[in-house]
Amino acid sequence: MNRWLTFGGAVVAGAVPGLVMAGPGGAIIGGTVGIVLGAVADRLAVRSFVTLAVVAGTSTGAFIGAAIAEVLCLPSSCPGAEWVAGAVTGVGALIGVGMIAALATRSFDEHRDAVAANRPPPTTGCNPGEDCAE
Repeated sequence: MNRWLTFGGAVVAGAVPGLVMAGPGGAIIGGTVGIVLGAVADRLAVRSFVTLAVVAGTSTGAFIGAAIAEVLCLPSSCPGAEWVAGAVTGVGALIGVGMIAALATRSFDEHRDAVAANRPPPTTGCNPGEDCAE
């Protein structure tokens, strides 16, 4: 079930913004990018919901970048700039959202592991009773 959720969700998360940005051709391109990201995530055994968040964030970043370029240009005067801006912001969103998702997932896993091992969960900063002058 998780494999189908990963692939299906990644295709939808890529195709919908592509459809909004560029019609049926954009949906095909976005869906293709989604299926590639889904395949990579499946191969790396990334959780389905993390994959969906990253693909949706990437698609949203690409949509925002293309929309900003479209607003700055005259109507239909620079479609190449729209595609480049969409691609650049999409890659930036992929990296940013992926990093946050990976760190949050790791933090939750460390907390669950500590609780399961009957240890205090990891904390950041100073603990009560410690000297934090350093």
